[in-house]
Amino acid sequence: MAIDVLCIGGAAVDGSFRLTAAPVLATSNLATATTGFGGVARNVAESLARLGAHVGLLTAVGADSAGWELIDELSALGADAGLVQVVPGEATARYIAVLDPAGELVIGVNAMDVIARLRPGDILDAPLDDARWVFAECNLAAETLAAVIERRRSGGAFSLAIDAISVPKSARLPADLGGIDLLCGNADEANAILGTSHPATVDGAVALARGLQARGAAAAMITIGSAGCVVASAGGAWHVGAVPASILDVTGAGDARIAGTLWSLLSGRPLREAARIGSLLASLTAESPHTIDPTLTPQRVDALRSRLAEAKLTGPLP
Repeated sequence: MAIDVLCIGGAAVDGSFRLTAAPVLATSNLATATTGFGGVARNVAESLARLGAHVGLLTAVGADSAGWELIDELSALGADAGLVQVVPGEATARYIAVLDPAGELVIGVNAMDVIARLRPGDILDAPLDDARWVFAECNLAAETLAAVIERRRSGGAFSLAIDAISVPKSARLPADLGGIDLLCGNADEANAILGTSHPATVDGAVALARGLQARGAAAAMITIGSAGCVVASAGGAWHVGAVPASILDVTGAGDARIAGTLWSLLSGRPLREAARIGSLLASLTAESPHTIDPTLTPQRVDALRSRLAEAKLTGPLP
């Protein structure tokens, strides 16, 4: 069955602890806590499902209550969880985010060992060519990620988007980025991939995006915090302003940005316009106490399009 986006990568139980005061190291800190399901690939899949896209998820979970509940919740949203591997003897992945009182990330920790059970053979067997887009992320082992990219390079009929996720995990990407249609990451991750030290500014992000293109990526999206993001493709580089938000919790905002961008690309919008929708979804998620805003629907996005005036486009940039 044809699907819009097949998401490959992490699925986890998320815990978010928001400190009531500035963090103090080496002692206990007071915080409020929330729990839910997360993982980058799972988050993107849930957002897309809530937006009405036909989405599938290829991941691995433990044969525990959390793993079965994760599958059931995603299936209830209409996503295809038939490719989720349930691994006996393993625990479902966990992610813990510690946030400052303003909702910004202080530190995140994860235990994602079960995701390493996804191997290159699973990619060879997966119906990637049934998808319009495949989204993969660097929770995958390097050889598994390479197998996804090779499927695209060797004539895969899908378009491929990849999220670098973090500085350490971005090292799992190959030196040759050919085969990647859209590479997403922040300035730190892009600098780590390229071995550079460009600042997290618009000019710095332009240099980083073009550096990733020079390494083979067809297009890149580089986030620069409250300044929004820069996208670069064959049509040039553009700065997309952030949609201002009353931040509660930034957990999941980056995943929502990617989901919104992919959702818009499915409709045939150019990358620079799709990234504006991504900016809006990132803002909505940051304003929610949940990793994925449970009120997300296409109708709600349409009703809030007036906020896109803040996501100003500047470009093409020199």
